[in-house]
Order: sequence, then C-alpha cells, then structure tokens
Amino acid sequence: MELLKVTALTKHYPVRGGIKTGFGRKDSLLRAVDGVDFSIEKDKVLALVGESGCGKSTLARLVLRLIAPTSGEVSFKGQNVLNLRGDALKAFRKSAQIIFQDPFASLNPRRTVFDTVTEPLIIHKLAKKQDMKGAAVNILSQVGLGPEVLNRYPHEFSGGQRQRICIARALAVSPELIVADEPLSALDVSIQAQIINLLMDLKQKTGISFLFISHDLRVVHYLSDMVGVMYLGKIVEYAPTADLFDQPLHPYTVMLLESAPKISAAQGGGERAGAVKGEAPSPINLPSGCPFHPRCPKKFEPCDREVPALREYQGRRVACHLWN
Repeated sequence: MELLKVTALTKHYPVRGGIKTGFGRKDSLLRAVDGVDFSIEKDKVLALVGESGCGKSTLARLVLRLIAPTSGEVSFKGQNVLNLRGDALKAFRKSAQIIFQDPFASLNPRRTVFDTVTEPLIIHKLAKKQDMKGAAVNILSQVGLGPEVLNRYPHEFSGGQRQRICIARALAVSPELIVADEPLSALDVSIQAQIINLLMDLKQKTGISFLFISHDLRVVHYLSDMVGVMYLGKIVEYAPTADLFDQPLHPYTVMLLESAPKISAAQGGGERAGAVKGEAPSPINLPSGCPFHPRCPKKFEPCDREVPALREYQGRRVACHLWN
C-alpha cells in the first residue's frame, strides 16, 4: 500500500541582488528542491542520502508541510496534503511526525519530560487528564525510559536519552509515518547504535513507515528498503537498497559509496576512504546540462548540454546519459 507519494516537488528561494548584469543586479533563484518524485509504502523505509546542502532537510519539511512548496504535490493516503485545512490537516499532523537532527535544540528546556510527551495527547485529545500519567509511562517504556524521568528536564539527560524523548514524543500519537531528519548525527557512535536498534525495533512492532534522511551510508544500508540519492535538489538515482549498494549506476552514487569509510578485518582497523572529488556547484548558479558533469569522471559529449531525466532502468530510476 502506497502511504506517501511526492510528485514534482519543488522549492525555490528568490535571492536578491544575485547576478550582476549591464542593467544592474538581476535577482536569481536558489533551487533547494527541484522536481523530486518518490513514494513510500506502508511498513517500509525510504532513505535519502547526499552531501550537505543537497536539499534533504528542505524536502523533509516540504513533505510535512512545515514550509510551503513552490510547486508540486504531496499525497498522503491518496489526499493532497497541500490542500488540507482544519480538521483534515490536524489529522495529517497526527499521522505524520518528525524527529529532528538535534535533540538538544528540539526539546523545550522549560518543560518536563511529562509535559513534552503528553502535549501531543492534549492537542489531539487522545487521553483524559486522569489517564495522562499512565499514557506517558507507557509511551516512554517503548523507548527504554522509566517513569522516574517524568519530572526531569532536558538538561538532566545525555544526548542519547534526549533523542529517545524526542522519539517518544513522535510516537505519542501513534503515527503512520515518521520523518527522521539525520537523527543520529549529533550523537556519539556508541549511542547511534542504540538509537538505530530502537528505530528498527519500533518499525517491526508497529509497522511505522520512515523517511530516513542521513549522510551515513552504513546506517542507510542497514535500515532502509529503498534509497534516493540527492544531488543539488534532484534525485539522481532511486533504487532498492540492495541493488544500489551492490551495483550503483550513477557516477555520483559510485563516488559516494567509495567515499564511505570501510573496515578491514585483516588490518584490524579502518581503511581511508576516497573523498568525493571537487566541490558541488552553487544551487544559485547551476551549470548547463547535467548538474554533476563538472565533477563526473565519465562525462561525455551530451552531458554539458542536456539535463538527463530520471528514467526507469532495470527496476530502478537513474538520471544519467550513460543509462538513458
């Protein structure tokens, strides 16, 4: 069952005083998200990967209607989210929750854990006042926290514990979709493993779907069912996880995988990964043709003139002239 479908989703920001011309300065556009398509099925995990600044977090906020798109459509269970109002929008907010990147910034320092976890229950009228404490204890137990934390404040917890509280807050309304925007990047590696296992356990028990945004390819390989690779606001490859890691097609995907750190059992340590070569062009002043061609080791004649479309190829989609 298709839970979420995104079609031609676009977010452009006007930039004043951009390019200088003979008639003064011409305003330009920052193409943060530029015509993205994907879907997420029930009980599945779609991961979005790419370098910093490629538009992943902006896309997450567009999906949840935290910011308005320039154009495109977001459908949740067949309804266009962008047209929802009143009670229908409130019902969508209940069904789709977000876990932010920074657990230090996403919790109100003046609110106790009890206040944080029960606020969604109050907003959506899911529990009576006399049942709130029992509901909070039950929700916290799902993320491995006990009732003794109810009256404590965020500054009294470690980073991993704070992220568990953020996950508990998202789970409070029994969502069908959770958007996890780099939920591990602010945590120590040892804590990251605990949170990954917690998310996998929750998915198996509840059937929640995830849009998982990350730059850590090892985590993506472990967690996801599908992967979308983003570059300068566009998805350049979209494939089942196993296929993408076994045989990446887009040159950018190949470079991303080659840049990931690898563990060598023979050496008993980490192998130094090769970095992705070159720097991404400015999203305000994109090159002609394929936006990746200035960094691409496999570019050929049409790459600097024609923008490749995201087309079907052997059960996946790829935007590259090598395969179109």
